[in-house]
Amino acid sequence: MDDRRQEVRVPGRGVRARVRLGHRLVLLDVSSRGALVEGQCPLRPGSRIEVQLEGEARGSMVAARVTRCLVSAIDPECGVTYRAALAFTDSCDWVRETATRPGYGVHENNEAGASELPDHEQQGAK
Repeated sequence: MDDRRQEVRVPGRGVRARVRLGHRLVLLDVSSRGALVEGQCPLRPGSRIEVQLEGEARGSMVAARVTRCLVSAIDPECGVTYRAALAFTDSCDWVRETATRPGYGVHENNEAGASELPDHEQQGAK
């Protein structure tokens, strides 16, 4: 099956999501244009919904269209879990940035040619 995604998605860590009536969604992955979510309520494909997205420093309501929804798990204690793909109406770059873990800095050489590693790392490199 071909991947039709137009943008790179990142895991949805650090971002919480809810739809109307307080139904919580779990963000499996997210991009600036859409998300893959799981929740306890079915979302009707083709419908337009508003999703409340919240990161540590920011939150907003995002309009989205449900592109597909299917049953992803059936558990005797938790009930049915649905997985849905959402296409955001407007680009939402902050969501992807919030969910992306910060990487490592790039070390540059100083004028003397030594790397700018912390002292404890320089000692280990010798």
